[in-house]
Amino acid sequence: VAEQTANTQHDKNSMTCLLLPFVFALAPARGVRAATAATAGGARASISQMFLDYAVKTAVPILEQEILQETIPDQSGKSSGFEYTVSNIKITQFTVGSPQLSFVEAKGLQMELDGITLRGTMSWRYRGRHWPHVKDHGGGDFEVGGNTHAAGLLVLSLASGRPHAALSGAAASLDHFKIKLHGGASWLYNMVVHAFEGHIKGSIENSLRDEMTDAVDNALNKEFAKMRLTEKLPFDPPYDIALIDYTFTDITTKSDHVSVTVRASINDTSGTQKSFPLPPPALPSTNSSDLGRHHVTLQMSTFPVDSMAYVFYNRGLLRNEVTPKDLDSFGFVLSTDTFLPVAPGLSKWPHTNMTIDAMVASLPTSTARFDENELQIDTPAMFAFYVNSPKGRIPVFNITGPVVAAAALSVAQTPAGQVLHCKFTNATCAPLAVNATTVGPVDSERISDVITFVLDAVVPIANAALAGGLPLPSFEGVEATNTSITTRDNVCTVCSNVHYGG
Repeated sequence: VAEQTANTQHDKNSMTCLLLPFVFALAPARGVRAATAATAGGARASISQMFLDYAVKTAVPILEQEILQETIPDQSGKSSGFEYTVSNIKITQFTVGSPQLSFVEAKGLQMELDGITLRGTMSWRYRGRHWPHVKDHGGGDFEVGGNTHAAGLLVLSLASGRPHAALSGAAASLDHFKIKLHGGASWLYNMVVHAFEGHIKGSIENSLRDEMTDAVDNALNKEFAKMRLTEKLPFDPPYDIALIDYTFTDITTKSDHVSVTVRASINDTSGTQKSFPLPPPALPSTNSSDLGRHHVTLQMSTFPVDSMAYVFYNRGLLRNEVTPKDLDSFGFVLSTDTFLPVAPGLSKWPHTNMTIDAMVASLPTSTARFDENELQIDTPAMFAFYVNSPKGRIPVFNITGPVVAAAALSVAQTPAGQVLHCKFTNATCAPLAVNATTVGPVDSERISDVITFVLDAVVPIANAALAGGLPLPSFEGVEATNTSITTRDNVCTVCSNVHYGG
């Protein structure tokens, strides 16, 4: 009868390094507070087999070094009238010949560590239980190889708006386990070696299983728990009142990729404003060629743009005052004298400066569209003209019309990660109509050049407000590389490879 006791505990977190790069692909940007769970999403990240291959290639050498730090419990027992102890069990070599992560449709990721070679050293001693209490001690080596492997299914799900992982069917099997003892009387230690050989083998198998299970059930989920589900947008005042909600709404495993969907709505930081009233538009299937050429493919609908416009409108921020100084660079004098041919009623305020309030005319809902290589905004606008009299601004007439603005999209690398930038290149407004007047007739057709100047003045103001950009999903220790951006099918697609820096 053999008895086994464990005298030491060992750290079970080294397998985490195998899965840590995977967290990057699921991680939203770092932020400031938790968000409410949602049922649909405006952005989706898809992780390819190319990414899993990179994760394995990157992480296994780290794992091999981490395993060398493992402490195997001392083994004690009784057999054939002897008491024995095997101690100082140390792993001196650990290699994985054929590691693999692969997708299992509708379930998760299958982790296979095949062709494991493991070598180590140990100390041993024994003592006879009866007189004359024969005893001896020495050292030894152990080795495993052949068909040794470890495996498990990483099951992915959602919990409280963030990913959750669980390892199912964790197994480890050491083949061709051999022990060679040094010193002592061979006829004695050979008699007891078979008794504790099985215990050492079982202890190492348990360590591998525990390492895998703990890495997923505890360490990996702890990384998921650190994810911030909102990010305050880095805009200057007064536009610093918005945050993006990265709450996870879906996670789906296909045969060749995993897709995670996030809410991706822009919300008011005050928490008192109503949420954007429309659901996110449906996202198309991930392009197979993107999956074949990149680690991560991020698809984004116009939902973040539309919901951001909604927040800014409710805060009164989609309104800009254009002054004479703003139009000086265009050689245009913003005064009543200039507008007399357009609105003769302005003659009652000769040689007087004017101002124009350019604003979105009504509550925006769906205003954005991703066209070929650009973002297009289409929204009703109003231009309110004022006379700057000594007694204050006097409203004189309003001009309305649809504004169509085009913006170029780009991705920039910053110390905090990658940022999606939107820079307006031009804006037009036609046809124009007189909405209201207190000075009699206004010729809306002849005022079109003025509106063009106004829009040219507003564009740099809008670009300055958006200069901070939209932070893309990031994770500490992992950076995106070889990033490309395309727009098609009303979707903005950002493709990246990743580099894990440890």
